Amino acid sequence: MDFHTTEYHQEWEDDDLITRRRAHKTDRALHKKRTIHNVADEIAANAPAEALGADEEFHPTFTGSRYERAWLYDYLAPFYHDHIIHDVLRQVKGGKEATVYCCLADARMPMRYIAAKVYRPKMFRALKNDAVYRQGRVMRDEENQVVRGRREKLAMQKKTGFGQELLHNAWLANEFAFLQRLAAAGVAVAQPIAHSNNAILMEYLGDAQLPAPTLNTVRLARDEAQALFDRVVHHIAQMLAHDCVHADLSAFNILYWDGDFRIIDFPQAVSPYVNPQAFQMFERDVTRICEYFMRYDLRADARQLARELWKQNVARDASEVFL
Repeated sequence: MDFHTTEYHQEWEDDDLITRRRAHKTDRALHKKRTIHNVADEIAANAPAEALGADEEFHPTFTGSRYERAWLYDYLAPFYHDHIIHDVLRQVKGGKEATVYCCLADARMPMRYIAAKVYRPKMFRALKNDAVYRQGRVMRDEENQVVRGRREKLAMQKKTGFGQELLHNAWLANEFAFLQRLAAAGVAVAQPIAHSNNAILMEYLGDAQLPAPTLNTVRLARDEAQALFDRVVHHIAQMLAHDCVHADLSAFNILYWDGDFRIIDFPQAVSPYVNPQAFQMFERDVTRICEYFMRYDLRADARQLARELWKQNVARDASEVFL
């Protein structure tokens, strides 16, 4: 069976190319259209405090811009009232899909700091080229219930406003579910703590002054690199054995801190049993990891390694996926 369908294979293969092309818009086009942040600032600047979701008790140290402040009130205040976090200290990482904040944990929590991953508001998020990742996926709503209704499925297919909201919730629920499964299996992921319809709280790696950097920014000793490569490959295999292909793995989403590491960012993760493109995604993950470690003169046949790991950890006829 050939899973290299033109529609889907090309779609995920060209994600980076699409992003680069969009980045090269002409100055004229950029001048004609205000950015979404400009619009958001204008709206927020003229909105009363209560419209920003201001909370009588929750007063985070970090506030950011006015529109970012609204996100913090709306999406993190419930965790304050549930006695999970006590404060939001600073922004750790901004991205096209989400922003991560370092939070001070509530005194009743067993850890001192918590990472809060806040997905961008639905009006600012465009889930492009995600059909390949959703193949075979069980779609869940914000209550973690399986979406079964014909109306809901049709809305997602047509990407109406309601459908976009369902897709948004499913994207986040997928990440939290994979984190729970992998953490329970002992895989080196950030331990999930709690989630809502727009945020995930998880283990924070780093200290009060500095969050753990991503692996692509770290310089390792040669012997340290070899040991880390072996450990990362082991955990990739463990992910596969527990029904998970990351599908966007690279040194950019591995945190490294004092000899320890965590694999992060799982919204696009897929099952090797239900997604027909899973092996191609897995091979790409392995290739990117091998390419990173080549800077330390560690050379591995990524294609062969991916096939060996797949055969060892996936109870699925390899002839269906190996081309």
